Formats: sequence, C-alpha cells, structure tokens
Amino acid sequence: MKKRILIVEDEASIIELLTLVLTREGYEVYSCQTGRDAVAMMKKVHPHLVILDVMLPGLDGASIIKIMNEDETLASTPVIVTSALVESEKLFLTYPQVKGFCSKPFALADFIAKAKQALGD
Repeated sequence: MKKRILIVEDEASIIELLTLVLTREGYEVYSCQTGRDAVAMMKKVHPHLVILDVMLPGLDGASIIKIMNEDETLASTPVIVTSALVESEKLFLTYPQVKGFCSKPFALADFIAKAKQALGD
C-alpha cells in the first residue's frame, strides 16, 4: 500500500511540482490550498506525512499544527514545513511532529530526502 502525503500549499505551481516528484517516488499525493481545507482533508485521507506551508489563506501553518496537536488522530502525523520565511524555522521545530523545514526556494533532492526521512523510507 502506498504511503499518503498531503500537500498544504496555496501556490498551484508548487503543488504541481511536488505532486509530480512525490508521485514518481511512489507516494499517493493529495493537496489543498487553504488552511481550513487542510484539517478536513487530514481527517478524510489520514496522511502519513503533511507538507505544510506557513502562510496560507484561512488558517496559517502554526494554527494548523496547534489543531493537529489537540486531535489525537492527527497529533502523531509527521509534518515538513515549507516557507520563504526562514526565520520561522525555529518556531516550527519546537513542535514534536515537525520533522523538517524546507526554506523556499528549496532544492528538490533535499526536499525528497527530508520527506523520506520523515516517512521512515
């Protein structure tokens, strides 16, 4: 069974690129573009990994992680945070489920390595 990855990103071009790369790596990929959709999608598809942008319409990345922490079905789901705001890395790495941080623009090889590590692959 393929592992499921949810991409939460408001830029369609980044979703397309990451979906292509992760699908080639053998993962089942889902995506949404708003923070509000992210929580509902997590509960629907139960991803093995969430790729989470910091700046999103609706709820931001920090709010989504707080919601995940309060939901026992989501609290242990690993997260990789992506952001152009490099200074936000310190904040996000304090959350136990955050397994990596990729500053935008990121190198795809580095991103894939972090995703595989977070998934235990």
